[in-house]
Amino acid sequence: MTWELLWKIVFIGVVSLFALLSVLVTILGARDVKRMLKELKSEESEEE
Repeated sequence: MTWELLWKIVFIGVVSLFALLSVLVTILGARDVKRMLKELKSEESEEE
């Protein structure tokens, strides 16, 4: 195994993990924002 191959593997692994983390944060963040807006709307209707 050469150093060049090792760093290619490391680079591909890090970029893959970053892509996975980005997708998870986007999906879970959108879910949390949706939940937060729903709770705010229900609290607003309770105050009226």
